[in-house]
Amino acid sequence: MPSTPDYLRLDKVVLLGRTFDEYVRFFALDEATLQRENILDAASGVSSFCAEGRARGYKITAADAIYHFTPEEIEWKCEQDLQDVMAKLPPIADLYVWTEFPDVQALTRQRERAYRRFLRDYKEQPLSRYVPTVFPQSGFDDKTFTLTLVSHLLFLYEDQLDYAFHLDTLRDLLRITTGEVRIYPITNLRGERSSYLNPLMAELALDGYDFELVPVNYEFLKNANQMLRIHAEERE
Repeated sequence: MPSTPDYLRLDKVVLLGRTFDEYVRFFALDEATLQRENILDAASGVSSFCAEGRARGYKITAADAIYHFTPEEIEWKCEQDLQDVMAKLPPIADLYVWTEFPDVQALTRQRERAYRRFLRDYKEQPLSRYVPTVFPQSGFDDKTFTLTLVSHLLFLYEDQLDYAFHLDTLRDLLRITTGEVRIYPITNLRGERSSYLNPLMAELALDGYDFELVPVNYEFLKNANQMLRIHAEERE
């Protein structure tokens, strides 16, 4: 008899779209912040935060390696990834808090809405909005953005992305950001606090950066209810 899976096992980073409203909750964003900041959505994938935020008048840039591909290629991968991930969720449903979504079908509809909203915008907008970017070296100039957001990449994929990738990516994001870098979640796919979190905070403290763990009003994966906020200006 095959064993029951104990968590969502993935061998690669998948494309699952998140919405603007979810980002607001992931990162504790308010109207004043959204209006004031020049925001980078780093490793943005097929989330609709940039599309929806730009439609509201906010200054948001999305950066991801997938923007080297055509809309048709991205759409195909979205469909495959969404189908694969949703099929794996029922046996591990107890790892998730089903208040955000009543069931897998509702979650699927939300993820599909997000990536289709992204695709509509991606087909119409120039590369200045969707910038092909391969982390850990983004290629942006120093201090280009005032706020950088990283959703569902760092920490979550600690089994696929090693410690050096995390550290190099964070140092690069701090280089290109003048205000804050915010990362959500700080858990891995098992719903455990990432083993990289404390060592990374220790190294960043030695680099002269301040950071804090901030509770957020969102929890789907159990224990994924905090973000890491890093102040991008080094201490003197």
